[in-house]
Amino acid sequence: MKMRVVWGGFCLALLLLPGACSKSDKLPPMQIQGVNVDIPQLSAEFVTAPPELQSRVTQGVSRVRLNRYLEGMKEFDEVLNSPGLNDKQKKLLTQVLGQLKEVVAKAPAQGNP
Repeated sequence: MKMRVVWGGFCLALLLLPGACSKSDKLPPMQIQGVNVDIPQLSAEFVTAPPELQSRVTQGVSRVRLNRYLEGMKEFDEVLNSPGLNDKQKKLLTQVLGQLKEVVAKAPAQGNP
């Protein structure tokens, strides 16, 4: 009887495990000027991308973190127009670019050299 309870609990845990994992796949967005920007998810999506694309995304993220939103957007736009992106990467880049447009609209004017 105890063995059935143990196996039942084990099977239930296995059934619930994929649901718990899928919720943790989505990383929380960064808050910039009151706008949720999916920078962490974008970075995670390009971990397995070719090194050149990884580097460009990292440069864009760095610029965004330094409040150089337009420079970051330019970098992301260039990555978006690069060959070899999958649909998920394209969608995420487009989404982040849209979010950054909202940030730029809310941000005080930035002095880009």
